[in-house]
Amino acid sequence: MSAPSALAAPSGAGVPAPGPVADTPLRARMWRAAGWLLGSSIASQALRLGSSLVLTRLLVPEAFGLVAAVQTLYFALVMFSDLGVWQSVVNRRTAVDARFLGTAMSVQLLRGGLLALVVLALAAGLQAGAARGLFGPATVYANPRLPWMMAVFALAALLQGAESLHLATAQRELRTADLARLELTSQLAGMVVTISLALVTRSVWSLVAGTLVATATRTALSHRLPGQRVRPAWDRGCARELLGFGRWIFLSSLIGFAAAQGEKLILGGTLDATAFGVFSIAATLLAALTGLLGSLNAHLIFPGLSEALRQGPAQAARVYQRVQRGADVLLGLAAGLACMAGGWVVQLLYDARYAEAAWMLQVLSLGLLAVRYQVLEQMMFARAQPAWVTGSNALRALSLAVAIPVGHAWGGTQGAVIAVAASQFAGWPLALVFKHRQGLLGWRSEAVWPLALAAGLGLGWLLDAALRALAGR
Repeated sequence: MSAPSALAAPSGAGVPAPGPVADTPLRARMWRAAGWLLGSSIASQALRLGSSLVLTRLLVPEAFGLVAAVQTLYFALVMFSDLGVWQSVVNRRTAVDARFLGTAMSVQLLRGGLLALVVLALAAGLQAGAARGLFGPATVYANPRLPWMMAVFALAALLQGAESLHLATAQRELRTADLARLELTSQLAGMVVTISLALVTRSVWSLVAGTLVATATRTALSHRLPGQRVRPAWDRGCARELLGFGRWIFLSSLIGFAAAQGEKLILGGTLDATAFGVFSIAATLLAALTGLLGSLNAHLIFPGLSEALRQGPAQAARVYQRVQRGADVLLGLAAGLACMAGGWVVQLLYDARYAEAAWMLQVLSLGLLAVRYQVLEQMMFARAQPAWVTGSNALRALSLAVAIPVGHAWGGTQGAVIAVAASQFAGWPLALVFKHRQGLLGWRSEAVWPLALAAGLGLGWLLDAALRALAGR
């Protein structure tokens, strides 16, 4: 439940619009920011993995299924109410002055309050639906604890609405070090509270409490970032600009959630809490890589491409091609390696209750290849053409809605998980059309990922064979 981040100028004049910069300074700043992001992401994933290893020994799989369902439903509401405030600040071509930031802050506060009310309404709806038998009796949505856990997340909505827009201006300026420290500190605070309560109570509520503490810590620290003091304000011109940019962001976020998290919504109404909890463990392990790319997209690639476009389309194309090649190498190698040998991670780290997560991780890992075009989506946003992202996400969402029920009817849980992985590629045709129209498509641009995948599969096969030999299989 993290969001992008920020900083503001020390004077009342606001942050000056970046002037023309040479390629080398931007490249140097992007490399420096990438270093911070890589280090913080590795540290974040290490904390997440360590916490998972401890908590899976203290709590039953059902607990992770319930929390995964609550977080998915909450995240759906967050995305459905996304007005693009952060993206507007980062992508604005002119200075982000105090009046613009104050209006953005007012929009964000209003959205947080409305979101909290909607969360409470959803909690009441879940309870009423379960009482009327609208959900299958063995599914996650029928669990009597789910509505109460959902209601508590209304507080998270209020806390997120109160975040400082210094987060967004820091992202605009590629102030990655500030953002990395903030994210790691809030994550560590939540982890300490979660594990401490789990040791004492062995209750699913420890996971909920830890999430709220992490959110509160992030909000508090966001107001301590350097920058000018921003107060709520309202300017009609700024509001029109924010909402004009945000209408496409809203639609794209709505459909984007269905594309990225729709499988959890569907599986929550199909699987019981235990099976859903095991699936969430596999998804969490995979998030070690997808989370890294997501962080790079939000804090580095999008602001980097936005600044490159302010220098000219040719500069933006050069930056995009470099970033895309790096993503293709990373994701191709990771997908092949995890597909062949990823199951060993589960076998070595988790007990027998989570054994089914091994094959789930191997199947889902192939979907890492689809993530490569998230880099291209940042170019779509930076060029102010979010309709392309919306169309791509719509194709993925439609594929999930059709493929998961068909897959489950054909092959049960295994068929459903295969459908999840396959659906991630549904947006590729549209992405290729966009690249062609923008002059970004060529055989060299599409030749990196197959080679990286082949290398990853080979390395994974060797690793799997070596581990089998050591295990005497």
